[in-house]
Amino acid sequence: MASVGEKSLPLRTPNSSGPKGPDDPLVLPPGISSKQFHEYIARAIDICGAENVTIIRKAEELTKESYNDPSKAHDMFHIFDKDYFVASAVVAPRKVTEVQAIMRLSNEFEIPVWPFSIGRNVGYGGAAPRVPGSIGLDLGKNMNRVLEVNVEGAYALVEPGVTYADLYQYLVDRKLDQKLWIDCPDLGGGSVLGNAIERGVGYTPYGGIVPFQGVI
Repeated sequence: MASVGEKSLPLRTPNSSGPKGPDDPLVLPPGISSKQFHEYIARAIDICGAENVTIIRKAEELTKESYNDPSKAHDMFHIFDKDYFVASAVVAPRKVTEVQAIMRLSNEFEIPVWPFSIGRNVGYGGAAPRVPGSIGLDLGKNMNRVLEVNVEGAYALVEPGVTYADLYQYLVDRKLDQKLWIDCPDLGGGSVLGNAIERGVGYTPYGGIVPFQGVI
């Protein structure tokens, strides 16, 4: 056991579902064999494309430490070893139907999924899953469109990868920035949707979780 303050946390134990091969991830999903994992990955590639499925095979691959380009597989600010909380693979769907297909696939194989939007909430360590070996579901890489901004209702419909800076630029480009203003929680790099789901606050007196706090 490893202790942090007064709390005792269990150390990660290797997956006991079978020996690991050279193409296996650093940590296999819990209860999943090498064969099952690669069957899952092959079908995930069929759904999302090979460029949107990344297997994490070595600790040396866990190198990203930038807020602007955060790691999607491990915590940038880790308490234990860098590879303690780590994804077996990261999958980045391109549209809603692919998200649904990946979730059906994960349910079929009984593989845990850890969804995140952009992965910049490093106040909690980073974007890595709390169950080592889970599939990281990167909803921000490809799904980053502003779908609608309603001036009368003062709301926006956005995909998970839309940042506050993206939403602001959308308003400026359409000359809506004098009609709506955004209650931004940071410098603008965080996900609008992610902040709302986590019940984050902004810097205005309203401190609300919704992107728009006023209509002029």
